[in-house]
Amino acid sequence: MKAARYAAYSLLPLLMAFMAQGASLAAEKPLIGIATVRNNSPRALALTALLDENLSRLVERTGIFQAVNPALLREEITKFGCTDEQCLLGFARDAGLSLIIRGDLDDSGDFINLTLRAYGIDFPYQRSEIYHYSVRIPMVGQYGQVEYSNVTGEHAGIFFSRLLARYKTAHTLTAGPDNTLRTARSLTGSYTLYRPDPAGDKNALRGYRPVGAARLSAGAIVKSDTPAQPGDFILTGYEETARFVDRLTYGGKREVVFRAPSPLDTFYALLLTGPASAVMPILAPTLGYYRSNDWTGLTLWTFSATPYLYLELNGFANYYENYHKKKKSVPRDVQAQHYFGWYMLFAGGSSLFVDSLAHGMLGKAANYQGTQPYLGNALTAAYLSLVSGGGGLFYRGQRLWGYLYYHTDNLLLYFMIREFCPVKKFDPLTQRFTVGKIHKGRAYSLMSAFCAVKIAEIIHAVFTRDAISNGEVFDEGYSVEPVIYADEKNDASLGLQYSYRW
Repeated sequence: MKAARYAAYSLLPLLMAFMAQGASLAAEKPLIGIATVRNNSPRALALTALLDENLSRLVERTGIFQAVNPALLREEITKFGCTDEQCLLGFARDAGLSLIIRGDLDDSGDFINLTLRAYGIDFPYQRSEIYHYSVRIPMVGQYGQVEYSNVTGEHAGIFFSRLLARYKTAHTLTAGPDNTLRTARSLTGSYTLYRPDPAGDKNALRGYRPVGAARLSAGAIVKSDTPAQPGDFILTGYEETARFVDRLTYGGKREVVFRAPSPLDTFYALLLTGPASAVMPILAPTLGYYRSNDWTGLTLWTFSATPYLYLELNGFANYYENYHKKKKSVPRDVQAQHYFGWYMLFAGGSSLFVDSLAHGMLGKAANYQGTQPYLGNALTAAYLSLVSGGGGLFYRGQRLWGYLYYHTDNLLLYFMIREFCPVKKFDPLTQRFTVGKIHKGRAYSLMSAFCAVKIAEIIHAVFTRDAISNGEVFDEGYSVEPVIYADEKNDASLGLQYSYRW
């Protein structure tokens, strides 16, 4: 703690000079410090400056905090060796910061591990961690200053939006000249009123509890369930600003990695649907999954496409060879396979063809490896979902949802066709087929279910986001992983381990 106080006192003149330049602004806004304190390579050092710059730009744009100069702050805390958590938090408290963000960059060659931690200094956080964000960023490809800036800007936006969604500001009630309890900020509305526990050890966390609801007008208490007292406080959040930062980050990335959507993209998709569906069994595993080294996609394709390709081939071969030529009575199952085969040939296979190509293209977009044409078009996503099972979700890169809709659509469509196909009996005397009756209740029920799923799928495809997030977030507060441990007999046992960060 001595190191923390020493660093804080050394920085106080600099902080005072900063605050003197905008005293009125700083009086209204809490101070935030941004300090990326660890980097282990020249590349990580370059990313450090860009990360701090992007975070500072977001702080300025949202207008919630007043930021201390990141380069100055990093230089001073590094100079005095105040880089461990305890010293950093001690400095932040003594220097009057309300929030401090610590960043660490670890260059591992093909990846850079980025960790960002936000600590709340003021009550009610009392120097505890508010949000922890860790991501592994791939560095395989062509990277320069522009790509570095885009990567750090994206992660700064994701981190800051999630931090704002969790962060609360405490507004303490104080008595005015007329003994009216009010907050320093002019707030109006209904809020939960909190009361802190009696103060004890200055180093111990101080608890608080809700005591009821309160109504404020222009910062003054006008009504409360429990009589308010000086020192009581309310909490306000920044959820709307968090959503704004999230939309800003995602929208900005779309502008960088996609072309502007055009109706021509959808028209080209319409023209290519038939050929793409027909050649899907050959080109999807070769030019798609194999070429992009997408072994997960190839495995999923193998197990998912095989039963429907069998129905397609059997539907054509069995119908013409054993029933059409021989003029035999045609069961409903044979008819259903035949008509379903036509669907798979001209439309149904296009969704997996889209998955085999879009997955690799979206991966390049995620890593800022060039502008990807034909992607990111909501109209194209709607069309692909209309004509094929899961096509729009595969186009968006949502593979789990894509396969869910793919199997659901195909099964419902097959059994719907089956119910609408009456048995065709061949009469040897008249040399004609007679058509039996169908069960209209089952047929129309399946058609209604298919239409409902298809409508939901199209809406889902239109409004879902493209899977273009950079890196792999590997610490979101919890983890589930396999573990091998020894029991009391020293026998190895396999189990699951669950960790939760709080």
